Amino acid sequence: MGKLSQRAKQRLQQLSKGGQCIIPCGIVSLVVCLDFKRGADPGMPEPTVLGLVWG
Repeated sequence: MGKLSQRAKQRLQQLSKGGQCIIPCGIVSLVVCLDFKRGADPGMPEPTVLGLVWG
């Protein structure tokens, strides 16, 4: 495998730093979305956005 140029190394570092934020944010968004799609358990009030914010 060849050596990476300094510019390529910088790009990889930027991608890894961006991924550290994007991946957790995406997982949290996915969980919230699936929770809303599933709905509330029987006998519980329907989930609302304000309920999640104040939760």
